Amino acid sequence: MSRERASRTKNKGGSAAHAAKKRNQVCAAILFVSAGLWSPVSADDLPPVQSPPADPAHISLSGYLSGFVPVEQDLSVGGSRVPNTDLRTMAGAGIKFEAYPAFTRHMVGGEIEGFVSGGSMKAPATISASGMSQAQGSLITFTTMYNLMLRYPGRILQPYLGAGGGISTGILYNVKMTSSNATVGGSSRDSAFAYQFLGGMRAFVTTNLFVFGEYKYFVTTYRWEHVGAGDVPVNLDFHTHIISGGIGWSF
Repeated sequence: MSRERASRTKNKGGSAAHAAKKRNQVCAAILFVSAGLWSPVSADDLPPVQSPPADPAHISLSGYLSGFVPVEQDLSVGGSRVPNTDLRTMAGAGIKFEAYPAFTRHMVGGEIEGFVSGGSMKAPATISASGMSQAQGSLITFTTMYNLMLRYPGRILQPYLGAGGGISTGILYNVKMTSSNATVGGSSRDSAFAYQFLGGMRAFVTTNLFVFGEYKYFVTTYRWEHVGAGDVPVNLDFHTHIISGGIGWSF
């Protein structure tokens, strides 16, 4: 009887020890997981922050109106100069597209522009030793220019300079011209190389919308080889100041 009681007491003690050991293991596991969840995370453990990609280029599209102040309008008909030629009534409008790539820090870029202008061309009657000369007509030009640009990429104000070349087509019509050598009438057209120097200032009204003012010095020479029935050549050396103002959008 005492032997059975001793055996039962031993079995109870072993079960209690086994249960206590199991409880200790469970508590250790809970503490380990809790420590892992609440331990501070170092910066090396965080995933790298992806910075937004840099703009490959600053791009803008704009339109403008222009006024012309010619400084040289040397007109000749049939090889004879027609003095006092006036083209001061010319005005125009244009559109341009600009891009400043990121590898230049958006400071050096390119510009493509196209503009149209028109006005009257007049020279009063002048009598000289070689005879009388006078001119009257209308001129429309269509010009495409490719400009190399340099700017300061300010957040609000952006001054800029540039120079470029291109092609200008001049259409001469309603012509009535007289020189000591010939009298011509009719119309003709010619495409000629042109170049210009320019500078201006852009001011941002919003993040993308801007206004600008611009000055250009523009040079070309039109050579109309066949004007009127007599195929009399007419040449015009055209040097002019151009003052422009416009509005644009930066993408």
